Amino acid sequence: HKHTVHIHPNSSLFEETPRWMIYFELVFTSKEFMREVIEIESSWLTEVAPHYYRAKELEDSTNRKMPKQKGKTAIELSSL
Repeated sequence: HKHTVHIHPNSSLFEETPRWMIYFELVFTSKEFMREVIEIESSWLTEVAPHYYRAKELEDSTNRKMPKQKGKTAIELSSL
């Protein structure tokens, strides 16, 4: 199940597209927006969930766990 969400226009990351991020809140208005977004390091994922993420997979953008597209303010998320 794929789902597209966008960084909220009020976010300081709106003009950027970090490779890795987490968000606190998902708000639905005209689109679904991530609010309270922070950029993270990929190494944090392997530290927190080594049973799920591998460093090699995180570097490989063709991996199924990774979003397949990204736009200036949109990130396609795949359900895990």
